Amino acid sequence: GKFDAYVLVFIHLGSRKVFCTPATFNPDEKWVMQQARNAAMWMQDEGIKPMMLLMDHDTKFTVQFRYFWKKMKVRPKRLPVGAPDANAYCESFLSRLKGECLNHFVIFSLSQMEYVVQTWVDHYLWERPHRGVGNNVLDSGLAPQTKGEVCCRVRLGGLIKSYYRAVA
Repeated sequence: GKFDAYVLVFIHLGSRKVFCTPATFNPDEKWVMQQARNAAMWMQDEGIKPMMLLMDHDTKFTVQFRYFWKKMKVRPKRLPVGAPDANAYCESFLSRLKGECLNHFVIFSLSQMEYVVQTWVDHYLWERPHRGVGNNVLDSGLAPQTKGEVCCRVRLGGLIKSYYRAVA
């Protein structure tokens, strides 16, 4: 049979950094709350101080979920019903994740999905240029190298290729 796996995505619009949760077949309220705690720890580690959390009207975003974010001094805000453009960054990210990655695989387990998604997210965060930030890699902190042999890093069976210069 077919099983749908779910992930929860948090995107910081200022930096475009993404936190993508591990997948689950049963995204209940308890799982969503745990992912909120994990995302909050990730934000703290990254030095991200969100002011607002945009979310849809999914019933899993409970009163407790919203209260958790309010305690963190983050204003939870529900998006208008049937208005995907109101959450364009997240919609775009999910479209890229599906189109550039997931649609190329037959996934057999949650652990395989976790590996594939996290490999692609790592590429998205640390190697892939982004038009929204001047066609640069997100927060690399590295100056482009002009010397050294050009090497190719291949992952996910060649789906992801990134190029770098070997240390000269």
